[in-house]
Amino acid sequence: MKRNLTRDERIGSSSDFKKIFASAAASSCRGAKIFFTPNGREYNRIGITLRKKYGNAVQRNYARRIMKEIFRNNKDAIKQGFDVILIIYPGDYSFRDREEQFHFLIRRSGLAKVD
Repeated sequence: MKRNLTRDERIGSSSDFKKIFASAAASSCRGAKIFFTPNGREYNRIGITLRKKYGNAVQRNYARRIMKEIFRNNKDAIKQGFDVILIIYPGDYSFRDREEQFHFLIRRSGLAKVD
């Protein structure tokens, strides 16, 4: 499986976000929340959004980059065929903390592959 994050693997349009929020199951933990729904494709798509008042633009973009990197590095551990939206809440979380949150959320939501 390719390790990079392609354009097809990103959710970009606001209409897609609205559809997913309307029909998705959700799971949450301290600092993050995940919405997911089957997409009928052979690959997963990800969208990342942040809560209001998350800080300045630098902090928001840094948080998005971290979550994209975590998803990119762990996309082979997630079942295929889902649209996933991650909501990130502000807080003093390190890269490792965010990675633990991500793993907790995919296990809790049933998206983790069991090999």
